[in-house]
Amino acid sequence: MEIRYKRDLNSNYMILKEAHAGREGHEVRMITENRIYGFLPCVIQRHEAQTEYYYEITGRQSMELLYERRKLNFNQLKSLLKELLRVLEAAQEYLLDPGHFVLSPDSMYLDVRTEKLYLCYYPGYEKEIRETFLDVAEYLLGKLDKSDAEGIAFGYELYQSAQEPNFSLLEHLGKYTETKKEEAEPEQPSAPVPSVQEEILEKTGSWKNFFKKKTKNISLEDYVAEADQIQSGSGLFIREEEAVPETACLQKAKKEGLFLRSVNGEYPDLQIKGDCFLIGKKKDSVDGCVPAATISRIHARITWDGTVYYVEDLNSTNGTWADQVQLDPYELCPLRDGMYVTFASAEYEVQL
Repeated sequence: MEIRYKRDLNSNYMILKEAHAGREGHEVRMITENRIYGFLPCVIQRHEAQTEYYYEITGRQSMELLYERRKLNFNQLKSLLKELLRVLEAAQEYLLDPGHFVLSPDSMYLDVRTEKLYLCYYPGYEKEIRETFLDVAEYLLGKLDKSDAEGIAFGYELYQSAQEPNFSLLEHLGKYTETKKEEAEPEQPSAPVPSVQEEILEKTGSWKNFFKKKTKNISLEDYVAEADQIQSGSGLFIREEEAVPETACLQKAKKEGLFLRSVNGEYPDLQIKGDCFLIGKKKDSVDGCVPAATISRIHARITWDGTVYYVEDLNSTNGTWADQVQLDPYELCPLRDGMYVTFASAEYEVQL
């Protein structure tokens, strides 16, 4: 599966190419003729030897990029799963095979304002959804805020459930939704509710019971010890807390040579640090904040490959230019001394 990106006058696209004339049928008609909840809008261009699927990603960021500098908490993870359930239910209504969803952090998109989930449905992609969701669950486990015991317990339980041979994603997410409805019913008089600090999710293999809270003092270390026994990436996730500070990527030795000088002085100069430097206006998600209304929350990235610095547009709304040439989303452009880089309306001179 080949992926590339393109920008036209008004929109940005993720393009998947099929190495043949393409397929006709129910699925193609459904995703191109309907706006289905949580599906990336899709149009198709057919050529003699290949078919290209254009998925509009304007105003959205990939999950991988959105959480590159951020951590997930318990409530955010629950909201994400609820969104996933709604998208899967929408696919079911249109008789679409969930195995054709491309579930990977770099292909799962969220609205930059509402963080509503959008998925890529590609008829040429065939993979067991249980397998792809297990990879996503492991990724999410590594993105959880390690100070949030409730979130870690939830993420760890989710990961364990996804490994079960008879795991059904729709069934488990459906049980979660039913549990929330039951909790919304009028409450009967009961004993005093324990404090938030004392509440923890009951550890059990049952998804439904997992969401019922009870007063039980289980320390975060209990989950850390169990996760270390998993022969997978989640074990690495737990050990990461002791071995590597969360801000390690910002603490790498500063490389001399790259400085972005603000041309008009209205915006701050940028000293590039480390191998990866994010630029945008959302302070908690980027390394260099440019407070301009035209700048996207996460606008561009500068990377160092050991020899050359590159600038890359990150599916921004108003674009990135290198010496007046507009870049396609995720296109790597090498930086040279004296060239000018423009992020929307903010122009900078490259000084090496």
